[in-house]
Amino acid sequence: MLCLHHSADRQSPVSDRPFDPALAGAPAPPSEALLDSLQQALLERLPAALERAIARVDDYLFDRSQAGDDQLGLVQLRELRQVRGRLVRGFEHALQAGFRRLRDPWLEPTAAAPLTLSLIEEAALDEQLAVEQLAEGQARVHQVALEALGQRLRHLLRRDELKATDDPFAPMFLADAVRKAMQAVELDGGVRIVLLKYLEREWTPALGQAYERANAALAAAGILPHLRIAPRHEDAARAPATPRAPEPGMAAAPDPAPAGVAAPAISPADQAAFAGLLGLLQGWRSANGWTPPAAGDGTPPRPISSAELLSVLSLLQGDLPRQHALAEGGGEPLALRLRQEMAQGAKRLGVAGDNLQLDGLDEDAVDLVALLFDVLLDGPQFGPEIRRMIGRMLVPYVKVAVKDRRLFLFKEHPARRLLNTVAEACEGNRGEAPQERELLNHVDRTIDRLVAEFNEDVAIFEVLEQELRAYMAQHRKRVELAERRAAEQQRGRERLEQARARAEAMLARMRSDRELPPVLDAFVGRFAAHHLVQVILREGQASPRIDATLGAVERLLLAFDHAELQMPVAQMPELPRAEILAVLASSGCVGEPAEGVLAAMHEALLRVARGEPPSAVATALDAPIPPLEPPAPPAPDPVPPGLELVAGNDMLDYDGHVLEHMRALKVGQWLQLATSPDRVEPAKVSWISPISGRLLLVNRRGIRVLVASPEELAAMAKLGKVSLRQGETPFEDALQQVAGRLKSAAAQL
Repeated sequence: MLCLHHSADRQSPVSDRPFDPALAGAPAPPSEALLDSLQQALLERLPAALERAIARVDDYLFDRSQAGDDQLGLVQLRELRQVRGRLVRGFEHALQAGFRRLRDPWLEPTAAAPLTLSLIEEAALDEQLAVEQLAEGQARVHQVALEALGQRLRHLLRRDELKATDDPFAPMFLADAVRKAMQAVELDGGVRIVLLKYLEREWTPALGQAYERANAALAAAGILPHLRIAPRHEDAARAPATPRAPEPGMAAAPDPAPAGVAAPAISPADQAAFAGLLGLLQGWRSANGWTPPAAGDGTPPRPISSAELLSVLSLLQGDLPRQHALAEGGGEPLALRLRQEMAQGAKRLGVAGDNLQLDGLDEDAVDLVALLFDVLLDGPQFGPEIRRMIGRMLVPYVKVAVKDRRLFLFKEHPARRLLNTVAEACEGNRGEAPQERELLNHVDRTIDRLVAEFNEDVAIFEVLEQELRAYMAQHRKRVELAERRAAEQQRGRERLEQARARAEAMLARMRSDRELPPVLDAFVGRFAAHHLVQVILREGQASPRIDATLGAVERLLLAFDHAELQMPVAQMPELPRAEILAVLASSGCVGEPAEGVLAAMHEALLRVARGEPPSAVATALDAPIPPLEPPAPPAPDPVPPGLELVAGNDMLDYDGHVLEHMRALKVGQWLQLATSPDRVEPAKVSWISPISGRLLLVNRRGIRVLVASPEELAAMAKLGKVSLRQGETPFEDALQQVAGRLKSAAAQL
């Protein structure tokens, strides 16, 4: 069967084709035997891997149908068994077609599908994202082998470039071949996605073997036999610098980074900011009276060593009820509640003394993390459930800060990145869609693992952050598609507004203050305006059809001027029949209705020439004008509850320096929108209009929430409806809010 399909798909021999001078100097085709060997390397492994993946899906559907009497699962199972043979054969045919394009220079290369933005079903979007994830995952795993194979294939084919869509070894080509094979059969969308997931597992070893065999075959044939591709990797972590004693008046330098964490140099600005933060922290503690007093017998407070503190924190980390009590709070500062819980934990561990005192550096670490989580948990950007979930991370982060104070200085610290990723997943996520609820569940499981597995090894933060970010990759692609659609919709809306304004301005200048009969007024104000808008949008402002339309309107107005002066009919300029019919046709007025409009125009001009005022010809000539629904005006931008835009920048009240900040916003920056007195939503600048300068703001789901000018945003900021993020990431923003709180507390002393 395979040979029959292969021979049926063969192209006619070269000798039967017409001679093309452009290919007269084309290189000789590569060795057929060598290409057959490369083709066989894929055909022996990938269709078999596809069959194994289908078998796994078959078992999955069967088990699901048996476990819960799932009738839908039985239907899907029957459909899969009916099409599995055609699915594998379709994939094989796609591979064979790809190799035919490598063999035959006469065949046209596969053209990449044009990039279009359109609304598609949720299942189709999930399938598209699953196909992209399959291709990206295989390209990442087999990066070195793919690069070597690509260089050898280009050398063999004598090509400077080989597109992924034309390379049958490219994961993009292979994933697209599977997608086309699935589209050619009747198969449920959910089953397709499950099949792609199983296929990713089966293809990883199969592709590795195929790439190894293909590279070996090409090298043995003398195609770049000594080629070596060095694997890409991150720079090795640099050794931490030797710590120095702090200078007078400066904060102690953070401890060296633990093994596996890079130790970049600390900039003077960061060091100064950290020192200032510690100074504010000490003043804040003194103002709150948190210095442990001496015991009744005059003995000084007993300091707790870092090792004892970590033991106390580990005990608290495993006590889930106490963690929930800390996160829920009780009106007291989180730092005070944390100190109380640590004191009770110290007693349970048998640490002697009731008046315990933290070491200075440990105390700074504990209080800074507590204040940081105070900002996160007290802010309105998270709901109660999410606050309790994030609150469970408090104790692990206190332990990290005690061990490694670089948490507060280095943006790429693993623990810092994890907190940023968790905040990104939770901010603005209300769990309204199934994907959002699943994302929150994944975050919950990530925090569970952190609390259960963190044993003072910071590497767990990096592992969890990478896993969570990888899981969010598909969610992020969905958001990016939604952002692009929102930007395209806004761009189209503004282009329509601009085209309407220009068409109306051009016609208003030509019409001046003329009072036209209704039939002429309808043609100029409705049909000609509509036609001009369509031409501007489709062909641009330099289109000759614009001049033709304006010329027709000018000749019509000239004829009206002659009629209004009651000049003889024989001297009246002739109406531009062809141009008028073209304008009417763009609005769907053709045939007899269009001829009726022309006749009505002639009749109106004759009656005006006989001395009747333009308004007197209205009643008799209304009927020939067919109804025209003008283009719907742009829908008003959905403004979140609690936000209000005031039209007209000259009526707005705003601060000049805030306006400068708003004008300096760039795509990708985040703002905070107060959508209600107790809720704040993050909003990203997704697009800035080159036409109006307005900014398109989207939420974490990529959905448009606001379109406003910098002046409007500045006015909303003065009303407390919009605020700029103080930091680039949630961690930095929270840390700067901590500094702001400490400064405010110091100012009140």
